Amino acid sequence: MNEHIPTKKIFWYCYELEKYEATTLEQQVIKKAKQAGFITNAESADNLSKLAWIKKMTKHAEDAFKLEDVAEGEPLVVTIDNFKQLVERRDKRVNDVLELLAKYVLDALPAYKN
Repeated sequence: MNEHIPTKKIFWYCYELEKYEATTLEQQVIKKAKQAGFITNAESADNLSKLAWIKKMTKHAEDAFKLEDVAEGEPLVVTIDNFKQLVERRDKRVNDVLELLAKYVLDALPAYKN
């Protein structure tokens, strides 16, 4: 990278990188599940069961993503040039996990009988 990057932009990248590295895929999935109203902050047995299930499924998804990364080749090293791409990839993975969770919830619904 030969171009000059303004100091303000470098600080922005540092801040965003810190947020990116401090936030896990699991945290993002849980945040979205709360936004959807699927889980809450309640300490009820039902809510805690759902939260544990989300954590377990997200862990399995993370393992699958790691295997995919190995199969595809070298993992991306974070740089200013590819940071946006990494954030987009994680956002896509969060959405992929949420879609997987939704599919399992829908598959678990009892069949409608007239």
